[in-house]
Amino acid sequence: MDSQKATLPKFERLKKTRLGLLGYGAQGSAEAQNLKRSGVEFLLGLRDGASKKRAIADGFSVLSIEEVAAQADSIAMNLPDQDQAQIYEEFLKNRPVKRLVFAHGFNTHFKLIPVLENGPRHFLVAPKGAASGLQEFYGTKNALPAILAIQGVSADANADDKAEKKWAEEYAIAIGCNSRALIWADFKDETDCDLFAEQVLLCGGVSSLLRKTYEVMVEAGYHPEAAYFESLFELKLIVDLLWNRGITGMREKISPTARFGDITRGDRVIDDSVKKKMQEILKEIQSGEFAKEFLKNNRSENYLALAKKQSEHPLEVMGKKMRDQLNNNIAG
Repeated sequence: MDSQKATLPKFERLKKTRLGLLGYGAQGSAEAQNLKRSGVEFLLGLRDGASKKRAIADGFSVLSIEEVAAQADSIAMNLPDQDQAQIYEEFLKNRPVKRLVFAHGFNTHFKLIPVLENGPRHFLVAPKGAASGLQEFYGTKNALPAILAIQGVSADANADDKAEKKWAEEYAIAIGCNSRALIWADFKDETDCDLFAEQVLLCGGVSSLLRKTYEVMVEAGYHPEAAYFESLFELKLIVDLLWNRGITGMREKISPTARFGDITRGDRVIDDSVKKKMQEILKEIQSGEFAKEFLKNNRSENYLALAKKQSEHPLEVMGKKMRDQLNNNIAG
């Protein structure tokens, strides 16, 4: 059976909770939409701005953050990482909230929001994939896995802790995660591994490798269009094969020439010098250096200038041109 919908729980634990959600960006909107599909009621608290307008347009009743903080006993912190500590200090610090639920361990692991003996327990329900996947794969065999944790709960949990773990699992399934892939770990595992993989592979590594691949071909005199199609455009095919079949399975589906080049050339590009740089980046994450840099510079002029420069890279310009051309041809 492809669908899990027939086996979704009734979410009895969640329905006994006064649940509040803060934030309606990519993660917040996906969780809100899926909780609605799961029949779980909640209060949505937002600041004035584009997210609030979008939530209202999507049919949600919106309260202020202060109103949700006053009424909810469990609150999902779906605000940007850099804003959560301020919101906690301003609205949640002295409220009788029982649970704070995070989709990423950043603020707990780096102690930006403290874990207090008499304060709310910190829950981690971290879907492993883009928030759009929560909605796209809701109730199917491809529903996203999730890493779960509760601060202070050990493997030999008592009865109350076991009940809280069941609550977290219900929440994970209700927002669209895969009931067969709920992995209990800890905040450190999720936070460090998530940041590291984003920086060296999934986002930073891939985007940098794509730009340099394109540059080498164009600088050697090859047509930019050919360089685009042989790099960024074809990446989706390989990623889909990797996702479905793993590295060895992917190799079984590509040409003998491509397979030979993969096996004999890949480690020449991503060699031990690259691995050492990866290890340096991991140390920056583990020490908290990256977190401090992010909080200090995520809105700085230098960072915004770097983002703008990369968005104007010739690969991006060519990609937009080719996508527009392909879409126009399809539309025609």
